[in-house]
Amino acid sequence: MRGGPAAGLPTREEGAPARAAPRGTSGASTLLAALGLLLTACGGSGSPGGAAGAMDTLLAVNGTRLFVHVEGSGEPIVVVHGGPVLDQGYLVGPLRPLGTDHELVFYDQRLSGRSEGSVDSASVTLASFVDDLEGIRRELGLGRIHLLGHSWGGLLAMEYALAHPDRLRSLVLVSPMPPSVGLWQQEQAAVAASLAPEDTAGMGGLRASGAFRAGDPAAIEQRLRLSFRSQLADPTLASSLRFHIEPDYGERSRQFGYLLPELMTYDLTGRLPGLRVPTLVVYGAAETAAARTADTLRALISDVRVEAIPGAGHFSFLERPDAFLGVARDFLVGVAKGR
Repeated sequence: MRGGPAAGLPTREEGAPARAAPRGTSGASTLLAALGLLLTACGGSGSPGGAAGAMDTLLAVNGTRLFVHVEGSGEPIVVVHGGPVLDQGYLVGPLRPLGTDHELVFYDQRLSGRSEGSVDSASVTLASFVDDLEGIRRELGLGRIHLLGHSWGGLLAMEYALAHPDRLRSLVLVSPMPPSVGLWQQEQAAVAASLAPEDTAGMGGLRASGAFRAGDPAAIEQRLRLSFRSQLADPTLASSLRFHIEPDYGERSRQFGYLLPELMTYDLTGRLPGLRVPTLVVYGAAETAAARTADTLRALISDVRVEAIPGAGHFSFLERPDAFLGVARDFLVGVAKGR
């Protein structure tokens, strides 16, 4: 997602252990730092619970254990959080109203949030993240699902839709990561330019602190909040963002780095024109560079609706909840009616 420099993928000076770059990945450290700008914009408050009849469980899936939270009733919506290495919590409260008509399935991705913190390095691939999603659907006996992905989770949702279109009722992409690394790099340049000097200075000072270097979850959480200010139409909302940061956050981030070579070359643009799933793309009208991704997806996906939420940035469901929920409900009702 779009966050501060390397906010979600700590570089060596931020406390993550160093490791040799894979062969054929020259420039990997630069791209890894840039990934933090895009892939860490996850925010929200509180832990998942709070709804009557809600279920929390650690589900054995695809060689790891994933934390899953389920609430609501009706056709299932599986929600894919942003990050990486963060958690579902920031989406649970804002999306809870959809549980009136839908069963909501939230999960923490591999290496993320409350899920298991160590996996086989060979399993850190986009295909494994897609297999995790399919494993959750299968283990919970969900049948066909609606799939909602935010930011980094939007990329995973697109990958799943391309791999398993017959298992989807619809696809909802909320401020998604662009569908190719080239488009993502263009977007990142605009996002980097939008960072306010005071926020950049604040992140630098915090990164140099002993608490941050020691991997203190509170210090990491604070740096994430600073990195998100430029992504909100009202930057002061960043102070209310909350995350579930595990003590081994740096190690989880290091393990996620095994995905880097694949992310340096990913490109879905040649495959998306073949997708035949009703799709909604939602982004904030005040969100830096998001319109470029939305226009690209409008051109690539045949059955697509694109909506910009006025007065919102990267977290339209937090910033303008009524507008976001109105758009989402109207789309889901249309899918149910075959519109």
